[in-house]
Amino acid sequence: MNEKIMLSIIVPTYGHEKYIIQALDSIRMQKTKYKYEVLVGEDASPDNTRQILKEYDKKYPGIFQMFYRKENMGGKGVGNTRDLKNRARGKYIITLEGDDYWIAEDKIEKQIDFLETHPEYIAVAHNCIVVDENSEETHEIYPDCKHEEYTIKDYFFDILPGQTATVMYRNNREKIHFDRSILEKGLIPGDKLLMFVLIANGKVYCIQDKMSAYRHVKKGGLSFSANFRYDVRKDLDGHEELLKYAYRIQNKDGEKCAEALYFDILIRALTKNEYGMRQAWKEYRKLKHKCLVVVGFVCKRVELKMKKFKGKNIKNGDK
Repeated sequence: MNEKIMLSIIVPTYGHEKYIIQALDSIRMQKTKYKYEVLVGEDASPDNTRQILKEYDKKYPGIFQMFYRKENMGGKGVGNTRDLKNRARGKYIITLEGDDYWIAEDKIEKQIDFLETHPEYIAVAHNCIVVDENSEETHEIYPDCKHEEYTIKDYFFDILPGQTATVMYRNNREKIHFDRSILEKGLIPGDKLLMFVLIANGKVYCIQDKMSAYRHVKKGGLSFSANFRYDVRKDLDGHEELLKYAYRIQNKDGEKCAEALYFDILIRALTKNEYGMRQAWKEYRKLKHKCLVVVGFVCKRVELKMKKFKGKNIKNGDK
């Protein structure tokens, strides 16, 4: 095994007593010639996650670096996940949240091999399956990229290169440096922001294999998906930060995408009476690509309606 740490696997966990062993087992099953480190951050869970981790660490000593937080780090500066990433020594980084898991034993081998042989790419992702609280595959389709080359257009249409556990990218400690300042702000959802940062700063490749499982728990539990409540104001603030970031790095395609997305949320805030017409108009006038923004907004709405209509037709045809 190569002695250099090639990969840092980041495992943030909170309230995952039912799932954390499955996540860690999926790391241990990896067959690879590359050396990796595993940083696990237990964020003061209210359940038995911490005790389970301590017993697991005793059973498999020397594999995991455990960080047991004295108090929950949510909304307090750096945060659990960001702290783990700041400690990462690997050439590459990937995050596996404590309720998800990998399903292919050669997953990290394939991804590291790709990045090693394709220095022009900043990240590599792959497809995933969606499972429920019992690890049973559902009929949900994750909005991941169904072609090999991810683009800023994909991002605009709410397509991601892959779910968090699928995306491996270059650590800033290596030769490739890019502005990650927006990721330090604790904005939600952090995974989408990361995808924008990656595609705005380099090329992202998508392996068309399903090598991980994303757990989508809709009710109960402590997972993000089960407890997330949409807030248009927070969404608007987040997209404003995204817009500032795009302007700062001077990526023209990124600017157009960020402006169109910001305009989309402006319209949503207007319809929900969170913004007045005068305030929305004032924000719109600040944009650089006003006409393109409107065209992009209309095109996205039309495409989403077409997909919805197509989906209904498919369902009707199945009856």
